[in-house]
Parts: sequence; C-alpha cells; structure tokens
Amino acid sequence: MTFRVSHVCLLLGGFVAGIALTSTTSREFAFVVGGDRLDALYAGPSAGAFLAAVVAVLVAALVRARRVLSTLSFAGLALLGIAPSTGPWDFEVYLGGVGAGLLLGGLVGLCATADRAWLQTALAAGVLAGLLLAGPIDHFRTSFPRRYADYLPEPAVDPVALTVLALTCVVLAVTLASGDFGERTDVAVSARALVVGIVLPLIGLVLYWWFVRRVWNVGTYGAMQGRWMFGLVLVVAVIAASLWLESRTGIVLLAAMAFVAAGDIGVAAFPDSWPWLLVPAALVLTGAVLGRRFPQPVLGIAALAVVAASALFEHPPWDNLHVGATWLLLPLAASYTVASSLASSEPVTATSLAVPAALAVPLIADYGWTAYAPLVESERTLGPDSWAWTSTGLSVAAVVACGLAAAHLGKRPS
Repeated sequence: MTFRVSHVCLLLGGFVAGIALTSTTSREFAFVVGGDRLDALYAGPSAGAFLAAVVAVLVAALVRARRVLSTLSFAGLALLGIAPSTGPWDFEVYLGGVGAGLLLGGLVGLCATADRAWLQTALAAGVLAGLLLAGPIDHFRTSFPRRYADYLPEPAVDPVALTVLALTCVVLAVTLASGDFGERTDVAVSARALVVGIVLPLIGLVLYWWFVRRVWNVGTYGAMQGRWMFGLVLVVAVIAASLWLESRTGIVLLAAMAFVAAGDIGVAAFPDSWPWLLVPAALVLTGAVLGRRFPQPVLGIAALAVVAASALFEHPPWDNLHVGATWLLLPLAASYTVASSLASSEPVTATSLAVPAALAVPLIADYGWTAYAPLVESERTLGPDSWAWTSTGLSVAAVVACGLAAAHLGKRPS
C-alpha cells in the first residue's frame, strides 16, 4: 500500500466530517420545559445528527456520478462554513446536519474504486479521529480564562474552522484534478442497506425524545433519581440490522456499535497541553493500518470490551487505569476494529460512520437530582457501588454481544 494524496484527502475530509457530526449533538440531556417534548424530535440536539446520517446514506446510496459526488462534497463544506453565522441555533443545526451529511456521503461515494478498502479505511480513520478529538479540542479552545470576554457573545465567524474547511476544499480539489481516486467501480446497492441507514438513526431520535421525557418527568411520582437502560434497545436493533444485511457487510455496523457502547474520551482524561492530542490521533492511524493489514474484527471488539470494563476504575486510586484505557486503548481499538471490518457497501459504510453521532441517546444513564446538599462529604466507598457494577456490566455485555454477532457474520461467505 502506497500512501497517496487521496488518502490524505479522505483523512482530512473525514476529520472535518467527524467534528461536524459531533457539533450537531449535545451531551446535555436535561431541558426544563413542559409538555410531551415533541420538539425534541425536530429541534433537539439529536435532530441534526439524524439529518446528517440520513443525508449521508441517501447520497452514498443513490448518487453515482463522480462529478455530482464532488459537487455535493464541496457543497457540504460550504454549508459547514456558513452554518454558524445563519442566526437561530435550530437553523444552524439543520444546515450543519445537511452539510455534514453531504460531505460524508460524498466522500463515501468517492471511495467506490478498485482501492475501496484502503480509501474507506482512510475515511473511517479521519471520522473516528474527529469524533474522539472533538471534545478535547473544544475543551482546549474554551478552557482558557478570557476575563470579561467570557460575558460577550461568541463571534459568528471562527477563523480556525474556516481555515480548516478551506484547506479541505483545496486538498479535495487537488485530489480530484489529479485523478488519484482511480476508476470508479460500481457495486449494486441493496434496498436493505438503505432501509437500515434510515431506520437506525430514526430509532436513535425516538429514543432520545423518550429519554428527554423521562428526565423531565423524573419528579412526577416523587422519585428524585432515575435509571435509564432503554438505550440498550439500540444494541439489539443494530445487531438485528447487521444480521439482516447481506453477506458480511454488517460487521462494520457492529464495530461502530461496539465503539458507542465502549464509551468516549471523558473530560477528566483531557491532557494539559495541545501536543498530547497527537497521541490519540497517532493511535487512530496506527489502528487503521493494523486493521487493514491484519483484519480481526472480533479481536478489536474484545479490546473495546476492556475499555468498557475500565469504567469500574473511574475513581481514585485506580482512576489512571480508566484514563489510560479511554485515552490510549480506545482510539487504537476503535480504529482497528472499524478498519478490520471494511470494505463494505457505500450506504452501510456511511451509516456506520454516522452511527456514533446519530445514536446520541445514552445507552445507560443515572439521571435526576438530589433533594438536599449535605454540609459534609459522605464517606467514600472503597470500590465501585452497585450502580457502577450494573452499568459497567451492561456496557460490557453490549460490546460482547456485538462481538458474538460479528463472529457469526464472519462465517458467512464473502
């Protein structure tokens, strides 16, 4: 394998798409408003990610002409550039979602050549790097004290973001002009892949709405604390969808679901200096190359199960184990697992890369509020409490279930 300009283009484009996908979602799930919360279906943080996933799948499945795919990719980059300055937040989310979907779907479509496996791997590595590093990058950009500037409105134009978008446009244009993608090789698109690409994000959106309702109604019956486990429906849905898809194409969908279930780089794991961001980025690239050279999806999912199990050690004195697992093992294992599962059909690949953002609802959550704030700190327990054991066990079980399904699919003929 020779590292080509098309690989650089897909890495950079995938990174931008990954950042854009995370910007359409939110980890703040408690919204204090009444009613049935139907607005969460069209105006909530998950609506943008749902829109991005559906647009990406439709573009990847239905568009064949390279010129049209290129135009849609450039249009996606343009929408991502103008979305922050369009005014109301809801409108920004819609434009950002469409832009992210056009960019991701267009790039997935451009991968449909004889070098499909390596091109899809480069794109997946870029998307995973964007998904993993979006939080740390935002943390660094907003964590520095700016005195009274913190009370001023945010600027409508972000010069750093515009520079990255412009650079991506230039690299994409150079790659297209050089013909480095190679000759297109069309593969028949199944109706099942298209259905899966639309239904899975829809399930995630509906579950998000249900979760917001549960959070809002947490005190209705006198309960001051709640448990959410219905997000595990997503795991069942993804496994069923992967088994329904033809041949082995659904393995990459299971890899993406295992990544979602394993966890993410948390705020506590953020390093103190910018250069440390290169560590997970380098691990993502390493995992992608290893996964392409020595593909073993089940082995990668087993490593993700270790990451999920490390959540038992979130608190001192063993918290460094969890930090190390999420900061070092997670990028390597996630990239290796996804790369090992490629190549796949265009709509399934687009769905798999959009799934981590589209399934924004938490699989397992402890939500609510306390009735009082004690004046003295309660006594610390020596180990994880019962909820930590339950939630971690369910997360590990979800990852293991994905691994078992992947092992079953691996026995199917190619």
